[in-house]
Amino acid sequence: MESHILTPTSPLPETFLHQLAHSGAFDEICNAPGSVRHHIYWHGKRDRETNKLFHAMLFFIYQTGRHGPQNGYRLCLVHEGFHIPSPTKEEGEPEDEIDRLEKEIPQDHREVVILGEVVYYTDDWTVGED
Repeated sequence: MESHILTPTSPLPETFLHQLAHSGAFDEICNAPGSVRHHIYWHGKRDRETNKLFHAMLFFIYQTGRHGPQNGYRLCLVHEGFHIPSPTKEEGEPEDEIDRLEKEIPQDHREVVILGEVVYYTDDWTVGED
């Protein structure tokens, strides 16, 4: 067993992220245009009326054409409540945060990205403020 206590002076070791990436336990999405948007829309558990996610998602994004996390990745957390308007993007729409996730991933790049805002629950029924 490996364990690491997180403190302000002892952040998460990079080797832990490396092990997560190599484990294959998370979805692995290529960064081809439209693939991340498609994955969030169709594989996220979302309210079909509001298109907001019921549950958070965690997945890795890899550079199209390269295989394996040793070649670079983005670890992406999508918070509950994130709004994903559609599975595709219309021609001419301005660049958004999902487009930025699909940009080129340099060799050996390691990045953690968070979409949306954290939801805090004060009890079983109430969403609280930060």
